[in-house]
Amino acid sequence: MKFYTFLILIGLIQTTWTKEAKETKKNHTTFVATHEWQEIEEGQGIPQGLHVRINLQTGKKEAKLLDESQEEYDKDNEHIQRAVHKDGALSILPDDNGGNEDEDGDSNGKAKKKIKHLDEAFKRIGIGYDPEEGGTKAKREFRSYEELKKTFEGMRKAFKSDAEIIIQFIEEFRNATKESKDADARIKIQTQILESFNYLMSQYDNALLFVEQGGLDHVILPTLVNVSYTHVGLKVEAMRVLGAMSQNNPKVQIKVYERNVGSHLTQILMTSTRTEELSTALYAFSSLLRKFPHAQQRILSTSGTQALVSVLSKDCDLKIKAKAATLISDIVLEKELVLSKSTVDDDPLAAAQYAELSFPEWLQANSYCETMDALVTSNLYDFLEAPDILEYFIHSLANTKSFCSLLWSQSPQLRHVLLTLRNRYSQSEDEYRLEISQLVNKLIDQLYPETVRHDEF
Repeated sequence: MKFYTFLILIGLIQTTWTKEAKETKKNHTTFVATHEWQEIEEGQGIPQGLHVRINLQTGKKEAKLLDESQEEYDKDNEHIQRAVHKDGALSILPDDNGGNEDEDGDSNGKAKKKIKHLDEAFKRIGIGYDPEEGGTKAKREFRSYEELKKTFEGMRKAFKSDAEIIIQFIEEFRNATKESKDADARIKIQTQILESFNYLMSQYDNALLFVEQGGLDHVILPTLVNVSYTHVGLKVEAMRVLGAMSQNNPKVQIKVYERNVGSHLTQILMTSTRTEELSTALYAFSSLLRKFPHAQQRILSTSGTQALVSVLSKDCDLKIKAKAATLISDIVLEKELVLSKSTVDDDPLAAAQYAELSFPEWLQANSYCETMDALVTSNLYDFLEAPDILEYFIHSLANTKSFCSLLWSQSPQLRHVLLTLRNRYSQSEDEYRLEISQLVNKLIDQLYPETVRHDEF
């Protein structure tokens, strides 16, 4: 009886062991993925590269093969796949390359790709990149001192000083005049050279070098004098260069004066009607005359004053006339300032030269007062719309009233215009127009001190 009981116990134990072995074998069988979602058994391993999720309805883990479109997306974007540990927690697993992530969260596959991109980038800038160093060190290709010296010498040859450029441009300008048979091509080349000179002449030493190297004789004067040969655009550019090199540069002013450039500018002011040509001629003329009493004496005593006054009566832009009126009044004011007591003591030679300058008398002789009277009274409506231009003329009238007040104070037309301008501007809410109104009112008080004035429109 005891023997049979022992056999039964042995059979039960074997049956239990067999069942557990089958279950264990089943549990440890590799998950076979399809394109459909399948439940992942507890403890069951899954291969890499599957799409894993948790079914929120059942709470079970499921997996399937990646779709082709998803696989391409993951490949292109180096998607980090997600899977499940045996303990059921979600974690980031290595990608298909089987590597581990580094400190920055990049897998070895991404690191290799990054190394490749870095290597290509470093090659473009001349630096070697060593992937065997773990992507952390770059090998620089240092050059020897002799190689660097040769490179530097080559760079020095490529650069030129302003002096070298000025000399080269003067020669190219002359060659274009002599050799070019195509007029349009010559004008284009010479215009570009003059534009470059305009930029270079803003420096004091460059202007002196330009004169010393024959720039006046070979570039400026031929362009201004040869009327039949010179293009108007070239003449304008040449006068811009002339103005830039003469401005606040006494040594250049003397050289320009000695070349009799002033008479050529005077001729242009008297004969031209083109706005741009007149504007640049006034600029060059102003740069030559300012703070140069000897040139003022010689040029203005002949045709210079006549040329300036003639601009005021030309059929040209009102802005050009404002420039001419401003230059006239500035020269008058310049003389008065130098002849003031404090300045006479500081520079007696300049005071003596300005004392000989009879510019107000020359202006009167050339009908400046009458011309300004006619100019202001005939442009009332323009002045109402252009306070900035009106300001120039009011300053010019104020600075030259010492020898024109007798005529202007007896001009009812001028009085009417000034009163109208004052009243119209005083009614404006614009601060600038109100300031202009005050300037006009001050001039009215000086010209008509005893006249009872009323609003005129």
